Amino acid sequence: MDFDLDEDQALFKASIERFCAPIDVAARLRMRRLPDGFDRERWRELAALGLIGLAASESDNGLGGSAVDCAVVARALGYGQSVEPWLECGFLAARLLAGTGHIAAVIDGTAVAALAFAEAGGRYTLEARAVKARAAGAGFTLSGEKRFVLSGAAADLFIVTARLGEETRLFTVPRGAAGLEVKPYPVSDGSVAAVVILHDVAVDAEAHIGGFDRLLAAVDAARLMAAAEMAGLARRLFDDTLAYVKTREQFGQPLGRFQVIQHRMVDAYSRCEAIESALYRALLTPGASAEAAKAFIGEAAIWVAETAVQMHGGMGTTDELGICHGLKRIVLLSKLFGDPASGLTAMAKAA
Repeated sequence: MDFDLDEDQALFKASIERFCAPIDVAARLRMRRLPDGFDRERWRELAALGLIGLAASESDNGLGGSAVDCAVVARALGYGQSVEPWLECGFLAARLLAGTGHIAAVIDGTAVAALAFAEAGGRYTLEARAVKARAAGAGFTLSGEKRFVLSGAAADLFIVTARLGEETRLFTVPRGAAGLEVKPYPVSDGSVAAVVILHDVAVDAEAHIGGFDRLLAAVDAARLMAAAEMAGLARRLFDDTLAYVKTREQFGQPLGRFQVIQHRMVDAYSRCEAIESALYRALLTPGASAEAAKAFIGEAAIWVAETAVQMHGGMGTTDELGICHGLKRIVLLSKLFGDPASGLTAMAKAA
């Protein structure tokens, strides 16, 4: 099977490499200290490259990219250790807002949309429980609290799951809506998430954008993109660590001369290759489980990241090295929409 990139995919990959190239660890830390956790100007630049439009259909004036096209982008952003929330606020938002009046602003980067689905005690369930919607005149009223809204500090629009009757439905809520309270807080990868509290927030009928099936389809696709980003991150951490053990001297010779280090690096390389194979299989096999692929890749990527930290010693745990940043992002992605243990459990039950 041919795994070479086609011309368009190669161009997107090259564009991302140029986009990420100027950003070193110091610049990454500066952007993480911004109120949004990333630079909005760079977000618009990312959108201008077509990276958000790639996830949207042609009927929404997007580029109609395939799953493989989008995975190439996710992997390249992971390898470049981009701080921009392409997965959370680009790909996922484009899928959830397809066919709505909000999609144009998301594609061109003028609006940032964030999914608010997690609730206290809900762990990895996608169904809304505590947040309720009720009909009110020609629209709806939403009440309840959402946790772990990734990039919620930057969001201009929230895509909120709420229970309407006995079903989970999707609603859009603008940042300035009366009764909406947003409490930002930093999360492990340095981004700024939020707790979103809805105090009887009134929305119109058009705010109701779909049901649970739309959410499931978007999240399943996002799991593959998270897996692709972890694949890029794992490869970047391996490459950086390989370069380090070739140059860092201990006891009068490079670390890479020691057999135990060589064996560990071979194991890490094997994990990276297994990650790539699992990703390709999930992308190219009809009906393959995205949840299972993400679980396997998440577990392997964490192992590679922890190995990278161990090879660097104590400084591998500091924010002065990209190694630590990569580890934190992998840990967050591995737990997004289900951690490796829950994903592998689901796969075993399905079998």
